[in-house]
Amino acid sequence: MITAPEILKGVLPVVISGGRPQLRQRMTGRLLKDLHGITADPVWIVRADEACGYEPDGHEIVTYPRQWAYDYARAHWTGMEPLADDGFHGCCAGRETGCLTAEERGYWAVLMLDDNIHTLTAFNGYPYAQQLVRDRGGMAYFADMLAAITQSTNGWMVGAFLDSVNPKYKFKTARVGFPYSLFVERVGPGREHWYGPVEADIIHAYQYGYSNVGTALVSNPLHYKKNSTGGGGMRRGYNNMRAVALQRMFPESSKLLLRATTSNGKGDPRVFHYLQSGAIRNPLVVKDPALYAQVTASYMQLSREFTDGFHAYLKEKVTKRAAKTPSFGGSGRA
Repeated sequence: MITAPEILKGVLPVVISGGRPQLRQRMTGRLLKDLHGITADPVWIVRADEACGYEPDGHEIVTYPRQWAYDYARAHWTGMEPLADDGFHGCCAGRETGCLTAEERGYWAVLMLDDNIHTLTAFNGYPYAQQLVRDRGGMAYFADMLAAITQSTNGWMVGAFLDSVNPKYKFKTARVGFPYSLFVERVGPGREHWYGPVEADIIHAYQYGYSNVGTALVSNPLHYKKNSTGGGGMRRGYNNMRAVALQRMFPESSKLLLRATTSNGKGDPRVFHYLQSGAIRNPLVVKDPALYAQVTASYMQLSREFTDGFHAYLKEKVTKRAAKTPSFGGSGRA
């Protein structure tokens, strides 16, 4: 571990969940065992009226009242339509509850997690890259690296990279960007409060990117995969207007794109957002060069092992294809 043990113990992993009562639906739960004895004990964050139906896994379930969620969402609403009495609240109340829980218990940060993360990997999503992360402790390695970057920089929201998106700079230790679904966030004085109902993580990164306390960072070597099927979570609130509010809030750096179909070729035309270069205004500042250098050194070793694995993967792939290719050699006759 690079981060001091007492610092890592001060990180509270919070898994935000809604509408997924069965453990098989909450894939993140399989990754939490890596954190035992490394960080604080992970907790689930669930609205109180749903919690009674949640299948337990031994981790604490922290609840927040439905009425409080409604009042909080109403006060922090960014949706295009008014919040209905029985309407969708989004994840902002759950995210805020996770931060409040950490503050009340004396922790310095949360490891904010969605409940549908199923794979941790490095640089790309291939099996050999996933094994590299497992060999280093899985989610504990992610927590260690993200906490060390947070401690050594001006980052207040520091996350890994969603593997379905191809990053431009795969080998940068950290850069300004938009974390979501898996990130460390500082709590306490100076913390930004959560808004929603949708695009909450992007809005939050914008808040830090324009704040006077720090910035939002992404650590490109660390990748993760999420489940893209099934109900629950935020999917019930996704529609073709979800990006419009984001562009109205940040017109100088968030543009809209209209595509003929959804990303999988089904459904109605959908409005997408495009985050322009320089959207996060506050630059990365390294405050502890020695600690930051340790993270970089760990990534360099990870990169070397990744390269070896990648070459072995390509060799095996070429060998298999060559074995399937028919020979067109001559018969040896004159």
